[in-house]
Amino acid sequence: MLEVVCAVLIRNHRVLICQRALGKHLAGSWEFPGGKVEEEETFTGALKREIAEELRCSIEIDENLSSVQHHYPGLSINLRAFSCHLSSDSPEPHALEHASMRWMRCEEIEGLNLAGADRSLWRMIAPKIESICSP
Repeated sequence: MLEVVCAVLIRNHRVLICQRALGKHLAGSWEFPGGKVEEEETFTGALKREIAEELRCSIEIDENLSSVQHHYPGLSINLRAFSCHLSSDSPEPHALEHASMRWMRCEEIEGLNLAGADRSLWRMIAPKIESICSP
């Protein structure tokens, strides 16, 4: 099973969500940014590396939220989510590997075409994220 980490990146009561690029597996679907954990890498180390590579920003990890196993055709993953915020000295995120990215309110995320694992994960963590994002 492939270990994957993702950031539930929160700012100003909104969550950053990214759209997978055309030509990639699950193209056009939305996901929380992150990626595969490399051999010998910690979950948090992998997440910080992936966010730097995909978004050219730096994060602080607040909490290990939850994980979910999901089976795509030919691929099984364990997706682990962490709540995060931008580091105080971080540049603004830029979608380097995604078609698009948006800061969205929690209630907007439910209506998106989320990738399967991200949808399952969102259903588990939405109440907690909604409480964190409440003004």
